[in-house]
Amino acid sequence: MEFEDLLIKSKWNILKELSKGEKSAVEIAKKTNQSIANVTQQLQLLEAYNLVKKTKQEKQKKPGKPKTPYALNQEIVSLSMLKPGIAEKKILKLKEADDCHKCLLNIFFLLKPEDHYYLIKFIYETDMIKKADTITYLKSDDKEIEIMIITEHVKDVREKHSNISIQGLDAKTKKIISWSHNKKEIEEGLERKEEYFINLVKNSKEIIDKKNNLKELREKYNL
Repeated sequence: MEFEDLLIKSKWNILKELSKGEKSAVEIAKKTNQSIANVTQQLQLLEAYNLVKKTKQEKQKKPGKPKTPYALNQEIVSLSMLKPGIAEKKILKLKEADDCHKCLLNIFFLLKPEDHYYLIKFIYETDMIKKADTITYLKSDDKEIEIMIITEHVKDVREKHSNISIQGLDAKTKKIISWSHNKKEIEEGLERKEEYFINLVKNSKEIIDKKNNLKELREKYNL
């Protein structure tokens, strides 16, 4: 079986569910309208190819068959290009990719195509890949793109990069609004249960996260 065959149909639906968090075969079956037997078989195949893994099983609160949770075991990107002169398929493991490629790929998948240029230009012109530990996408409209930045260089980033206008290839301008904090500030805000920080973490979509800040904050504060 080719690797790409693992990313289609019922297997893909299982992987999509696990991208949202750990789930057992029973939970996945309910979400994907598949039988438990079929999901279990597919999980075994995905585990054999190292795409998923069993995680630590919690104690059963109710009698019955143990519901072993599964989680994603790899972060990958599957790319295909077909045009005159090129017919290629590539599988990229994100753990082996550098921060530059991770950033570009996440922007490509998260943002609308018309927003790609503005955010890429902002990140590279400000050298934000070096300055930030975490960059996340929050939301965008016709005039603005909002992002969160977790960095130890908070003062510098706030003073220079909180509200920047970027000119596009068609001369149209968009503002990049950056909500910048260090991790301690966010943790203190979450401890106080401030809605601003809760929404900031809950609504963030990872563009780059060198220290797994987003995952740790969500797990620690159950977001």
